[in-house]
Amino acid sequence: MAGGNVVRRLAVCLLFAVVQAAVLTPAAWAEAVRIGTFNCEFLVFRKVHVKYGLPFDEREWTDEQRQTWSQPGYRAARFRESVEAVAAAIRRVDADVLVLTEVGRGRDVTALWDEVQRLGGNYTHRVEGATTDTFTGQNVAVFSRLPLSNLASTIPGREGYDAELDDPETEQETGISKGLSVTVQLPGHAVRLFACHLTSERGGHEQDAQRIAQASIVRRNYLPLLNQGEHIIVAGDLNDHRGQPTLRRIRGKDDIWDDLVQTGLAQYFPRDKLDTRYTYTFQGERQQIDHVLLSRSLVQLCRPGGVRAETIETDARIGQTELLASDHRAFVVTLDVP
Repeated sequence: MAGGNVVRRLAVCLLFAVVQAAVLTPAAWAEAVRIGTFNCEFLVFRKVHVKYGLPFDEREWTDEQRQTWSQPGYRAARFRESVEAVAAAIRRVDADVLVLTEVGRGRDVTALWDEVQRLGGNYTHRVEGATTDTFTGQNVAVFSRLPLSNLASTIPGREGYDAELDDPETEQETGISKGLSVTVQLPGHAVRLFACHLTSERGGHEQDAQRIAQASIVRRNYLPLLNQGEHIIVAGDLNDHRGQPTLRRIRGKDDIWDDLVQTGLAQYFPRDKLDTRYTYTFQGERQQIDHVLLSRSLVQLCRPGGVRAETIETDARIGQTELLASDHRAFVVTLDVP
């Protein structure tokens, strides 16, 4: 009997040692952190009518549209309805750190934050950019369940570009009107996140050149940190596709320093989900224009196979309304970080 007790004690000790060893291994420490970006499609109080299919410029409205939207409380009700739809979509996305584009400022973001929290979002930190886009009123923001610090509410800098390649007299310059950077405290690791919304591609060559110039500004801001060994994430609506000049510039593919990893590549998606690698459909063409780009150091920090990407449909509807939360799909990258 005594011998049996000794055997049992040894077995228990051995089991405890195995469990303890598993707990202490780096693989067991790994925590899945979801980093995402979501374009909320004109969740801006004074321009929320765009979400309902009305022209951006109110001078182009019909008399009926003008009469309807001028009714007391009508715009406020539509904005509230939009907030509920977007908040429901954010809960579906369920990212731990979420970059939001095409949101408004101040009270607009607060209304969204309150509704997301009411739905159980459990976010503990939020920051907003100091947008200079007075034309659309759009801004960028970050909701996070992880600590945020060192907020820079703009991405500073100016860059020149040629509106017409064959006419040097058309040279102009640009900044980034909708951008911020902030330090995110992942478990055991600090990461510098650059959140931005670059100019759209609907204006032809001039806006293409402007967008590439803005990509140069983003690159210029994060490159010194990257070269100092910091982990970097660039996320948001970059308004260009995988492999296009804007993405090549912002990743660093056309200079000599280390480049950011494109998580929109097929290797980061399940094979049966490759047809979902888009975030926006324009004139019937599916495109990925919302991106989460990672420094190679951050990818190498994850366990093998520990970087996984997905797009998430955000067609949340409220009540009987046919209102879509957004015309974009969310893009989310899951990191298994030791």
